[in-house]
Amino acid sequence: MHKHIITLLCTLGVAISTPVMAKLKLRPDAPAQYVVKNGDTLWSISGKYLYSPWQWPQLWGSNRAQIQNPQKIYPGQVLSLRYVDGQPRLGFDNSGDIPTVKLQPRVRNMSSGYGINTVDVDFYRIFMQHPQVINKEQTRKAPRLVGGPESRAIYSTGDRVYADRTLESGRYLVYRIEKNITDPDTHKYLGQLVRFSGEVATLAGKNSALAERSTSDAASLPKDEYYTRVNPLIKLHTRSAQPLVVTNAASEISKGDYLLKVTDEQDSFQMMPHAPNTQVKGKIISIMDGTQEAGTYQTITLNLGSNDGVDKGTVVSLYKKRRQFTAGIPTDPKASRSIVKYLSIPAEEVGLALIYRVSDKLSSALIISASSPVKEGDMVMNPGHDLDDVTDNWSHVSNSSKDLR
Repeated sequence: MHKHIITLLCTLGVAISTPVMAKLKLRPDAPAQYVVKNGDTLWSISGKYLYSPWQWPQLWGSNRAQIQNPQKIYPGQVLSLRYVDGQPRLGFDNSGDIPTVKLQPRVRNMSSGYGINTVDVDFYRIFMQHPQVINKEQTRKAPRLVGGPESRAIYSTGDRVYADRTLESGRYLVYRIEKNITDPDTHKYLGQLVRFSGEVATLAGKNSALAERSTSDAASLPKDEYYTRVNPLIKLHTRSAQPLVVTNAASEISKGDYLLKVTDEQDSFQMMPHAPNTQVKGKIISIMDGTQEAGTYQTITLNLGSNDGVDKGTVVSLYKKRRQFTAGIPTDPKASRSIVKYLSIPAEEVGLALIYRVSDKLSSALIISASSPVKEGDMVMNPGHDLDDVTDNWSHVSNSSKDLR
């Protein structure tokens, strides 16, 4: 089957939706042609051509929003760099035969995803060992672990464990609630911070008790319940527990932990990097593992969500907030006296982060690059605000003695 490299790379980003589009900066060593290789990622290919990998639409002369069904990139495909009216343009090479790519059998169907990952990262290391955010209502409805071998409360790889209901066959991530998250400025509830500790898989089995229930019982009971008779006069509503096996234990898996079904979206780290479609402004409100600082390939939680205009694949810049200090400023070069004034050191861009999981009000992001450690409270905005004296939008506090008490 022929795989055409036609539109995916132009979907790797959109420029910031401001009246003036950020200037495209092509690397001087950008190759005239490039053959996609095993081990390449969308981010690494982007970096071969641009200093800002999310500016691909300008290079392709296209708009990410116009692309409804992007094709895939696979090793063996060829990129060609050309110039149109003096402007660089990138496309696929039509000069020769399009390579035939033989897809090896996989557990998961790759036809709906990309042939290469967005970034070179172990997804399950990110997803299971690091805190994430889950909606409280989703947790309320989630299945839970109710037991394991020898009545133990802590389970490890290879243990057979049980969930509190019959589950759809497949794999499930195990998590527990760490804390509720509130916005650092408004103090409004945003969501639950949870920690993924491992993975379990369903085990196939028979349910003879359910299959043998009478017609009258089947009519009066939920489809997954049957009666257990204690004696001829007493019968109890019963539901079979779901047997599972622990396939991966990143940390302690415990009785009472919640389960989240692994979907194709969760089972990959494949997305199209792009700058926000609108102006966004938020903060880092949590860092993985509760540490004080974070660096490259660590997970952070942002108080930005789909309500703020970000989605999976959005690239944001991380900034140290502007700093104010007082200094003596001479009123006149010849005068000996100075007056005290506030000076402001502008915001400093210290990293880039790729958002890979989004809820209404929160998102989880992977730090792609960092020139210095980032901390809780650091600003998150569109790229391009380096050395910008960005306001923190603090509310004015009166200087009256009454308000200072």
